[in-house]
Amino acid sequence: MTKLKKYKFKAIIKKGRSGGAFVDVPVDIEKTFGTKGRVKVNAVFDNSISYRGSIAPMHGKHVLGIRKEIRKKLGKDIGDTISVVFEEDTKPRTVEIPDDLAEKLKRNLKILEQFHKLSYTHKKEYVKWINDAKKPETRKRRIQKTLEMLKNK
Repeated sequence: MTKLKKYKFKAIIKKGRSGGAFVDVPVDIEKTFGTKGRVKVNAVFDNSISYRGSIAPMHGKHVLGIRKEIRKKLGKDIGDTISVVFEEDTKPRTVEIPDDLAEKLKRNLKILEQFHKLSYTHKKEYVKWINDAKKPETRKRRIQKTLEMLKNK
């Protein structure tokens, strides 16, 4: 098994669109990874918070997003310096579908097919939204809403 190269840098957290945040990645992504597009990575912020995401092209450079919950855990925000270590993520990305959602999806093959067409990130967000429900009735409503959104594409 080949050990993947780790890339380390420090950067200032910048403000993204819609309340998001990111850091510029000081690595020539095209030269290093052979693409001008996204690169799936495993990252660690400030030697403490792990993140599985992508480095993405933006305005002629590549950036790595830093989710709000990560910034909150680190006590950092826009303008703060953060240390980043990342390596390419070569493992398959799969989402574990909760049993109650899986049961509903199996009842309608067109909706199930639509769910499987979603990107990893969209599947992950739907499942997270459902799993974050605190009350059983909220969870049921969220599953129903998910099915409706999938049906309506």
